[in-house]
Amino acid sequence: MKMNHLMNRRNIKITAAVLAVLLFLILIILLPRAGSYILAEDDLAESDIIVILMGSIPDRVLQGADIFLEGFGEDIVMVRENMRSYDDLLGRGVDVLGRADLSKMAAVELGVPENHIIILEYGAFSTQDEAICLRNYLKEREEINSLILVTSKSHSVRSKKIFEKALGALDRDITVISSPSEYDTFNPEKWWRNREDAKAVILEYLKLINFYLREQFLLE
Repeated sequence: MKMNHLMNRRNIKITAAVLAVLLFLILIILLPRAGSYILAEDDLAESDIIVILMGSIPDRVLQGADIFLEGFGEDIVMVRENMRSYDDLLGRGVDVLGRADLSKMAAVELGVPENHIIILEYGAFSTQDEAICLRNYLKEREEINSLILVTSKSHSVRSKKIFEKALGALDRDITVISSPSEYDTFNPEKWWRNREDAKAVILEYLKLINFYLREQFLLE
């Protein structure tokens, strides 16, 4: 009995050691690529509109303006974000510009004609809200069948999934082309070397889990 007990303990230790080595090898192989798995970069093609998602303004506006000026889209579309307590601020006589207004101003300064910039008044809290708002807008714009989605690199896979899922509920096919900003400094190959990049990767994977388990069903 004692010999069997010792053998079992030995087998457990060996199994644990093997599993630890396998886990280590998996981490060594997969972790360096984790940044690349959340990056979706499609070949650009002429589309009906360019959608700039709210968030980081400089890199996204620069990308959207470049694409527009190169002739890849007829209009730039943005969704106004929700600003908590904004009405209270207005009530005290203080008016501040939101990201959509600042993005529009920057795009105009970069050479985009103001009449080719559309801001949808929705009050979005999230990318999901932006996708739903755009879907509602496209219901009345049957001539629009393609769009270029501009966002940050680490946000590109999830945002494309969200928009494809949301727009899939329309009665026609909408082509979604992902164009993450080349001005974004996120490094998908060496993401673990930068604190902000590491935070972005971890957060995106958590949000992807939420998308697969919950969010995608709210977009149908």
